[in-house]
Amino acid sequence: MSAMDVMSSSPVPSQLLTTIGTANTTAMSGNSTIRDENLALVEVATLGTLFVLIVFGNCCVLLALALRPLKMTRMYYYLLHLCISDLITGFFTVLPQLAWDITYRFNGGNVLCKAVKCMQILGPYLSSYVLVVTAIDRYQAICFPLSNCSWTPRRSKLMIACAWLISIICSLPQAFIFSYQEIPYMVGVYDCWGTFPQPFGERIYVTWYAVSVFFIPLIVLIFTHFYICREIWVNVSLKRKTDKNREKQFNDYNHSKQGDSNSHNNYNKSAETSQDHDQANRPKHCVITFKESIHSSSPRVNTVNRLSRAKIKTVKITVVVILCYIICSSPFIFVQLWAYWVPSAQNSAFWTARAIGPAYSPIPITTLMNLILNK
Repeated sequence: MSAMDVMSSSPVPSQLLTTIGTANTTAMSGNSTIRDENLALVEVATLGTLFVLIVFGNCCVLLALALRPLKMTRMYYYLLHLCISDLITGFFTVLPQLAWDITYRFNGGNVLCKAVKCMQILGPYLSSYVLVVTAIDRYQAICFPLSNCSWTPRRSKLMIACAWLISIICSLPQAFIFSYQEIPYMVGVYDCWGTFPQPFGERIYVTWYAVSVFFIPLIVLIFTHFYICREIWVNVSLKRKTDKNREKQFNDYNHSKQGDSNSHNNYNKSAETSQDHDQANRPKHCVITFKESIHSSSPRVNTVNRLSRAKIKTVKITVVVILCYIICSSPFIFVQLWAYWVPSAQNSAFWTARAIGPAYSPIPITTLMNLILNK
């Protein structure tokens, strides 16, 4: 099966026979087929390793969540669904593709063909939109801390439900595109194959896939985390400035107290005691007034300045998640766009020489992305 077939293939010869990192190639003349057995072994080994790592890693995370003595927080709730999306990717994306590479041709019939095709991209969609929901939640909690008090578990469940709904809707077109049919130019050979309106059907679908599964989530992730980082930076700077002002006031108070104490030595004991009492009361009153002015002038600053180290650590983790998301998702997305929008791409030496190997197959890329995001 062509790696392109996960989301796009066509009975048009020039598009049909183009593969990215797949062991299966089809000759244009006659009905002969050529299978690169060495590359097939590499793909099977890669997919098998990824499947074991995905299942083992996410089961460990789920076990850790189940054994937590404390009540599940919102972040752990989102992590739970991210693990579920990874397991969907493992069992419904990697495992079917592994079996497909072993058998060479799809042998499950039309209904199973459509079901497998829908489920193969459900995992990547769900991972992307659970990350989006998590980013929106962190944005709400850090940039609008007062509204965070009104956040209810029901709202978190609603956001996760929206992520599931969007992912399912985006996966449904696969059922109408793919079917169990006779491969064009190969009489009597059947496979799970996709048919697109020509000449722009594939381009439109590939572009839509790239926008919906990668670019839209990426824009949301960048937007939310930009403002999260800015909010933390502003409040950390403000807190440092406030601490410096308080330290300066404290030092000024100590210096003034020492100076006043020396000048009182020329007075009699009763006058010195009275003046010491007045001088001691006056600076203390000033310090208290200054402290009150800070809190009264900006009540929101007092609330936001309480950003805990846990929240800052969460932001650091989510920034790493974004970088992993870009690094692991972008190669396949950009290769797909290049293949279908650049006329000479599929005839280039880079393409025909198979220089890119199995690394750009959508299955290893999306599963590797999901695997990294949960670590």
